[in-house]
Amino acid sequence: MSPRWPRRARRRTRTRRVILLVAAVILLALLVGGLTQVARQSQAYDADSNRTLAAQGAVLADQSNATSRTVRTLLEDLPTMARQSLQAALDGAVRQTAAESQQAGVATGNTPAGSPGSELTTVFSERAQSMEDLRGALDGLLGMVPSAVTGAPASRTVPLPGPAASLSASEAANRITAAGALLSRSDALYGSVRRTLATSAGHARLPGSVWVTDPRVWQAGSVAALVDQVATSPTLEPSHYVVLRTVRLTPPVLPPVSGAPAGVAVLSPTTQVGVTAVLADQGAATEPVVRTTFSLAPQASGATVTKTETTALGLGGSVTLPTVLFAVAPGKSYVLTVQIVLPPGQVLTDGTVYQPTLRVSPAT
Repeated sequence: MSPRWPRRARRRTRTRRVILLVAAVILLALLVGGLTQVARQSQAYDADSNRTLAAQGAVLADQSNATSRTVRTLLEDLPTMARQSLQAALDGAVRQTAAESQQAGVATGNTPAGSPGSELTTVFSERAQSMEDLRGALDGLLGMVPSAVTGAPASRTVPLPGPAASLSASEAANRITAAGALLSRSDALYGSVRRTLATSAGHARLPGSVWVTDPRVWQAGSVAALVDQVATSPTLEPSHYVVLRTVRLTPPVLPPVSGAPAGVAVLSPTTQVGVTAVLADQGAATEPVVRTTFSLAPQASGATVTKTETTALGLGGSVTLPTVLFAVAPGKSYVLTVQIVLPPGQVLTDGTVYQPTLRVSPAT
C-alpha cells in the first residue's frame, strides 16, 4: 500500500469533520434565528393581546366606576330614602353590575385561569355578587322584593320574585359587611391586573377602578349603625295603597248622547259583558295577596252575581286581571261593582271602587 493512502484518508476524515461542523454551526444559527423570530412574534402577539384587553377593560372600568358612584350615593342617602326609590336603586345596581360582569366574560373569552383576562372577569363577577348580596340584605331587613320585570305584556300576570328571607338587623349587617369585603377583594385584584398589564409586553395602561374609596364605610361598626338607622327610618316604613288603574268593558261603552242620565254606561246589544281591571301598587310595600270582587246586580229583579280574582303586586307594579264575564240581557240595566278588598294596613279608599250603571241597548 502506498504511504500516501493513509494521509489521503486522514485528509478526507478531517474534511468531513469540517463539513459536519460547519453544517452544525449553520443549523444552530438557523435554529437560534428561528427561535428568536418566534419569540419576537410571540412577544408582539402578547403585546397586542394585552393592549386589546386593556382597551376592553377600560370601557368596563368606566361603566363600573359610574355604578360605584351611584352605590356610594345610595349608601349615603339610605336612611332618608323612600322604599320605592331604594328598591329601584338596588335593582338598578344589580342589573348594571350583572351586565358589566357578562360583558367582561364575553370580552376575555376562554382565557386560562390566572391570566390577566381571567382575573379581570373575576373582578366584575365579584362586584356583581356583592350587589346581589347587598340587595338581599336590605330586602330581607325591610321585607321588600325586587321590582317586577318591566316590559312584560300587560295582558297577563307576571310572576313576581319571591320575598327575600327575613333578616334581623345583625344578620343584615353581617351580610352587608361581607359584601364590602368582597368589593375590597375585587379592588385589590383589579389593581393587580392593572400592574401586570403595565409591566408586561405592550405595557398596556388600564385606568383605575376602586369601589371601596373609604374602607370605614364597610366596616362592621359603621354598617351596624347604618342598619339601625335603616330599620328605624320613618321613610322606609311600609305603606299600603292598591288602586284600580283602569276598568275596561267589552263591548265598549258607547259615546254619550245628549240628554242621557249621568253615571250610566250604555252598551251595544249583547248577551255577555266582559270586565277587565288593571290594579296598581301606589304604596311602599309589596302586596303578596290582593283580592278584587266583581259584582253585577240587575236593577229590576234577579240575583246578584259575584266573582273574585286574586293576584300579587310588586312594589310600584301593576297587573291586568283576567277578564271576568257576566251574562246580560238586551234592554236591561245593571249595577256593576268592581272593588278592591283593602290589604291589611291600607286605610286609603280613593280609587278602590268602580261602580257604574250599565244599560244594555235593546236588540234591533
